[in-house]
Amino acid sequence: MNVEEVQRRLWEQSKAHKENRETNLPFFPVNPYDKRIRNLSDLIHHPVWLEEAAKRVFRRSKGKTPGVDDVTVSEFRKRESENIENLRLELKKGTYQPQPLRRVEIPKANGKMRRLGIPCLRDKIVQEAIRMMLEPIFEVEFHDNSYGFRPHRSAHHAVFRCQQAMRQGFSWVIEGDVKACFDEISHKAILGVIREKVMDNKFLDLVKLFLKSGVLVEKVLVPTVKGVPQGGIISPLLANAVLNKLDWFLQDQGNYGKSERRAYDKKESNLRFVRYADDWCVFITRANKRYAESLKEKIRAFLLAECGLELSVEKTRITHVRDGFDFLGFHLEKGIGQNGKLVPSTRKSTRKLSKVTPRNPM
Repeated sequence: MNVEEVQRRLWEQSKAHKENRETNLPFFPVNPYDKRIRNLSDLIHHPVWLEEAAKRVFRRSKGKTPGVDDVTVSEFRKRESENIENLRLELKKGTYQPQPLRRVEIPKANGKMRRLGIPCLRDKIVQEAIRMMLEPIFEVEFHDNSYGFRPHRSAHHAVFRCQQAMRQGFSWVIEGDVKACFDEISHKAILGVIREKVMDNKFLDLVKLFLKSGVLVEKVLVPTVKGVPQGGIISPLLANAVLNKLDWFLQDQGNYGKSERRAYDKKESNLRFVRYADDWCVFITRANKRYAESLKEKIRAFLLAECGLELSVEKTRITHVRDGFDFLGFHLEKGIGQNGKLVPSTRKSTRKLSKVTPRNPM
């Protein structure tokens, strides 16, 4: 088996499903669930697939905090073939059960503590095997203005897109902040977005096992009824899959192509957005602060209904580009340049960055 070739085929199947869904015309209705991906539960216990997942986990997890079983990479690799084979057989027979997460707290830049949930090494391997499947499937669906936890994209790309919007004359900015996104995101929403792309109940049950595995806090098992752990390998991808709904909601609020030109001629409002995980900015032009307030309320209602998430009242701000705003550790504002024209400028933010986490911290 060639892992990259399988991922390419998963991407192509996902693209075919998207195209089938989007050709739903009134005279030729189609079932949006046709062409969904199947048989992922068979792929996950393939020896080559699981071995590749293990190699990737070993590279990232060497020297990292172990899970509740205290098994480190060096200990696991002493009997590597046997351990992976036992894991494969559990997945094949349907007897696999993830261990609870180890609760670890690390200091944030703002002085508070960030709670991480550290999986056991064997659970990391299974999560990586899941991520290797879901990433090409969802990359087809993800919006181009989404930059967090995606291949070949970074916070700097997101900041550059913000600069573009400022150059294009977008003046008001909604600095979006989702309240405890990773802790509060709805399990129902997560399983729902996977079900829209995957037709495999065994695979969905496996994802649900991870969501419900619980956290061990001072030797007491605390059940997890919502949220995804910061520290879990599949957590960023699952959060992105749900927040992708927000991206396309915002896409529908704007005008593009010919309709953008018509909106410009009629002096109607328009918007653009940039998202990095649960941090996002909405840029508005030809509108006032009252319009921005109404749009913020629409976003709040959408997030609550579709994702089970709430906006942070204190941290979600509406500002003007002339006054500047903070995003991903940078402060952006529009001021007078050397040529006497308004230009965007970027510098490191004085506000402590607390929300951007590395892709796979553990």
